[in-house]
Amino acid sequence: MTLKAATVPSQLGPYDVGPKIGGGGMATVYVGRRRDAGSDVVAIKVIRDELADDTNYIHMFLDEAKVLSRLSHPDIIVTRDFGIAEGVRFIAMELLLGRSLIDVFERANERDVRMPLDLAELIAMRVARALDYAHGLQVIHRDVNPTNIFLTYDGRVKLIDFGLAKSVGRLAKSGEGIVKGKVPYLSPEQIDEKPFDHRTDIYALGATLWEITAGRRLFKRATDIETIQAIRAQDIPDPRTFVEGLYPDALWTIVRRALERDPAARYASGEAMALDLEVLLEKHGRKADMAVVLAEWLDDLFPGERAKQEAWLAKVSAIHTPEPKTMAPPAPVAEVPAPDPVAVSPQQPVVVPAEQAIATPVTEQPTITGPAHHPLRALLALVATVGFFVVLALVFQRC
Repeated sequence: MTLKAATVPSQLGPYDVGPKIGGGGMATVYVGRRRDAGSDVVAIKVIRDELADDTNYIHMFLDEAKVLSRLSHPDIIVTRDFGIAEGVRFIAMELLLGRSLIDVFERANERDVRMPLDLAELIAMRVARALDYAHGLQVIHRDVNPTNIFLTYDGRVKLIDFGLAKSVGRLAKSGEGIVKGKVPYLSPEQIDEKPFDHRTDIYALGATLWEITAGRRLFKRATDIETIQAIRAQDIPDPRTFVEGLYPDALWTIVRRALERDPAARYASGEAMALDLEVLLEKHGRKADMAVVLAEWLDDLFPGERAKQEAWLAKVSAIHTPEPKTMAPPAPVAEVPAPDPVAVSPQQPVVVPAEQAIATPVTEQPTITGPAHHPLRALLALVATVGFFVVLALVFQRC
């Protein structure tokens, strides 16, 4: 029997459904509250009505729910429930108030300030440990970047949005030859159409750490073609040569190792990277509660915003029925979907090597092979063609 998405009822399972607070390409998000748990306010993701009969989207939604339900780590967003009620598929997650790391990065640049290095080290250490935990469960995030790292107003660090995560037993199939993700954070093996494993997440975290400590973008260029070329060229400036003030040699060593072109030369695990960051943080960081330091720095960057978000949450959580209009938060709330990422690179088999101390053995790995005319090859072919005609023009000028 095919289950169809219906108009969202006032209740889904154990939750009262409140106002709509946002939505993306695959899901709509509502505020919810458990009827049997008092003030437990959650974000409820519901598959969009028009996708109710799309088998691949249904599988993608179920895949995300199954991946999230397996993850229980202090630095990963918490999934409370998932299921089907009244013909509606839903995922209930903790509702976090704060800002994404990309918001923090951009606000700091607007104010011409740099994130304190000990806070950058703290954030990367927490994300590295979250990734290590996920990798141990055969889950590869595949979309680690500042947009998917969330900093709460009480000083917590959360890795969010496992919608593109790859895991054994996944139901949905990506389009042939396509992998979704943020182009500036793709690893060289993804760009070069090679099989990749959990160390692609280490690379993406390395690129993120470089950016938040250097105060500028690493590989992002004006176009996707130029960005891909920059990743292939591995042009990684040494921040010690241009960052004002102290940039520890040990920090550059960590960043550079995470960004090695050869996956075998990178950190073998998130925990190995986290341990190096922890040593550095103990040596150079402030002798204080770093969660408090992070919370205070967010309040300085976004003055008055915490109170506005808390007032908004109190307002929407008091409404116990879905509303046709969207009651958007005054600032982004974690897990309210952003627009779908652009498909830019061929999908490759995901292999987690047994020698990397992964807990659960791989029994079956999905392999998806891209056609010869996938988008990345088309882009590179265009670059080659333009280069050919430039050379040809030079030859005719000499004749």
